[in-house]
Amino acid sequence: MTPRERSVDSMSWMSADRLLRWATVAPLTIAGVAAAAAGAYLDVLAAAAFANPPAGGLLPPTRRLVVLVPAHNEADLVGRCLGSLNAQDYPPDLFQVAVIADNCTDATASIAASMGARVLVRDDPEAPGKGPALRWAMDRLLSEPGAPDAVAVVDADTVAAPGLLTALASRLEAGAEAVQGEYLALAEDDSPGATLRAAGFLLFHKVRFSGRAALGLPCNLVGNGMLFSRGLLEEMPWSAFTSAEDLEYSVDLRLAGHRPIYAHDACLRAPLPSGGRAANVQRLRWEGGRFHVVRTRLPKLVREIAVARRWSLLDAAVDLAVPPLGVLALVALAGTAASTLLVVSGAGPAWVVLPWVVASASIPAFVLGGLASAGAPPATYRALAVAPKYVASSLLTRLRLLRGLRADTWERTERPSDATGTHSKSGNGPSST
Repeated sequence: MTPRERSVDSMSWMSADRLLRWATVAPLTIAGVAAAAAGAYLDVLAAAAFANPPAGGLLPPTRRLVVLVPAHNEADLVGRCLGSLNAQDYPPDLFQVAVIADNCTDATASIAASMGARVLVRDDPEAPGKGPALRWAMDRLLSEPGAPDAVAVVDADTVAAPGLLTALASRLEAGAEAVQGEYLALAEDDSPGATLRAAGFLLFHKVRFSGRAALGLPCNLVGNGMLFSRGLLEEMPWSAFTSAEDLEYSVDLRLAGHRPIYAHDACLRAPLPSGGRAANVQRLRWEGGRFHVVRTRLPKLVREIAVARRWSLLDAAVDLAVPPLGVLALVALAGTAASTLLVVSGAGPAWVVLPWVVASASIPAFVLGGLASAGAPPATYRALAVAPKYVASSLLTRLRLLRGLRADTWERTERPSDATGTHSKSGNGPSST
């Protein structure tokens, strides 16, 4: 081989080596920038959440409401829920509670009727789930003479604060078409696991929503404590039937130009699964549903932004693209480790680590800042010591459930009587009235 041929061969080898290095560095850097941007978005919301909500009195109620309580075999908890709804400070002549006894085989319907609720019995085992039940009941209510001005949705395991309906309806009086209340966890015990799950609810349902509201941005619906005007439901009938029906309907509302409003003073709480199969079932439902919404709705949002120049949808696209906090934390740690290994081995430049370090630092900043803005109790901070264990457990569960990650998966979260087998088989109870 002549010297010139050796020189050309050396240059070719160097070019191939440089190309290989950039083929590794570029994707890792892009992913790091995306992770850092997601973390920065959460940090901005946590910082904005420190802003106090605007002062001002609630508008006097004048609208007629129906509170829908979807219930499938909820005999254990529906009485507690109805008790909290019967204690609302909203004028009694302006609201009615209607329980959807959805494919029930226990005493849900009879308990609801005994507490003064209207009972809508739905017997359709071929179409189970909260989404189909809501559509069925809403269509029925809105087609009746004297249809309500608005429909609220409260889950059957919920304890509503006395001012829930007044706070929701006040936004309706001010012109809002869709309102989401503050839905937090109902503490069942003080274990670290339960405290961490409650903290997750606090960060997502209070901190993120409060931060977005402080920035003048709309919120997403979270399935419980929602209120819709009759005009909105007539324009856009409930059409979300996946296991993340609330997120699905939220994005559809945004695409149609509607902006759900967050009502921080419309408070309600519900218990979270304590662990085991119940928690896994809930996680499977939400992960499968969320993945379906991201896969089907995010491209629509991006297309509307890029083609139709609907910049008002940018926040919706960003919020939908940000992964769950546990997933983001695991990705950030893995990216930091991979980029560090790349630099130490001499296969990449030092700056490739920077976005991953930013991403890794942004997550504890969001958690600590968010908990501080929400006024979390000291026990919440102490429970963070075992957070890595639960994040790792979450990852293992996601991997185990990956084959079953379907958007149409629906199963009611376990109740106390499920473990003892004490559900009554008394049928669906009285017919609807």
